[in-house]
Amino acid sequence: MFGKRKRTTSTVFKKPDFQRGLAAFEAEDYAGAVANWLPLAEHGDAEAQFRLGQLYTRGQGLVRDFGDAAHWFRKAAEQGHREAQFSLALCYANGEGAAQDSALPVRWYKTVSKASPPTAEANLALLYPNGLGITPDIAQALHWYRLAAEAGHAEAQHHMGLLHAFGQGVPQDLGAAADWYRRSAESGYAVAQHALASFYANGQGVERDIGQAIAWYGRAADQGFANAQLALAIIYEHGTGVEADPARAAEFYRQAAEQGHPVAQVNLGLLYARGQGVPKDYRETLKWCRLSAEKGNVNAQFNLGLIHSNGLAGQPDYAEAALWYRKAANQGNVGAQVNLGLMLIHGWGGRPELGEGVDWLRKAAAQGHTGAMSNLGALYADQGSKAYNPVQAYVWTIMAAAATQPGSERDGLEAKAHELGNQLTSEDRQKAQVIMENWKKNPKLMVTG
Repeated sequence: MFGKRKRTTSTVFKKPDFQRGLAAFEAEDYAGAVANWLPLAEHGDAEAQFRLGQLYTRGQGLVRDFGDAAHWFRKAAEQGHREAQFSLALCYANGEGAAQDSALPVRWYKTVSKASPPTAEANLALLYPNGLGITPDIAQALHWYRLAAEAGHAEAQHHMGLLHAFGQGVPQDLGAAADWYRRSAESGYAVAQHALASFYANGQGVERDIGQAIAWYGRAADQGFANAQLALAIIYEHGTGVEADPARAAEFYRQAAEQGHPVAQVNLGLLYARGQGVPKDYRETLKWCRLSAEKGNVNAQFNLGLIHSNGLAGQPDYAEAALWYRKAANQGNVGAQVNLGLMLIHGWGGRPELGEGVDWLRKAAAQGHTGAMSNLGALYADQGSKAYNPVQAYVWTIMAAAATQPGSERDGLEAKAHELGNQLTSEDRQKAQVIMENWKKNPKLMVTG
């Protein structure tokens, strides 16, 4: 007799299903999403093709490859898929995945091709069947943007506005840009609402209309768009086309600041410093300026220097002041350069650093800061200073006078320059003249004398 056969098990292959792929994607099972979407995409399913392009773009379940992403976006785009058309346009506009000379596949290809070009070409096609990426092509980008925009894709409409506003791929046409922005804005796209509002605020492509600007900024701000909140805050702070309303300005600054907008943060801090629209409170100023300064905002860094050096929110802290002044000075803030220079020269909060202090004053003077010039003149004129130099004292004082508006201050500087000049020999005065001529040619290469 024959024994009972053992039941064998076999793997059951489920038919690819888009919704099952979507469930896998949402569960972050990207391999499961690929398993369901790839067969559908290969059989012409536009939504699956678009989704596959996204997976290639993000490197989810597949090796990130913009060439393959563009390949699938095109397949879907050619079937009229709006999101795919827009994504393909982005690829062409940004040149996403375009081969860079330093990229590993490119370096490999260049090396192999020297020995055997046909082999290199064959292997490259095998490894990267859809290319290494997309070369920027504004005409192709415009084509796909337009198709998506005409089909009602709000973000594509905004991009059409951008292309017309900056004259990329089309002649610059602010009126056409405004029309595209409007179509996008009316669909509720906050970025376009902000752009259209800016056009109304500045009279670009449309008649200047601050009421329309405020209305469109407001619609974007209501969606939490921080730049629109900032724009409204500035309008209400300065009363641009409306009655100034510091309290309303503070509220809009706060909305943007709480989203981390560095300009809104420092501006809100300054309202607290002045007590406009909010109670005067330097501790709040310190808080908001620090948040902004830590993001690299130069104005916030300068203001932190002021707060700490003047003890506005507690005891003066010159070390902390110098730290923030230095950050702002390195970004070219002329006020920070002057204040840091004076702190170092006089040793406020530490040992004097005359050389570095003078360097910062010179950098400020190179930007035309008359206070830096007059301070340099006074420093060089001081016979008790290690920096004493009568030629330089005359040079900086006379240049400070020339850069100062007519009035008592200028009169005083001219009198001082005359006094210093009388103490120089004719040879020294000639030397000073050469220094000033060189200064006019290139202030950054100030000659010492």
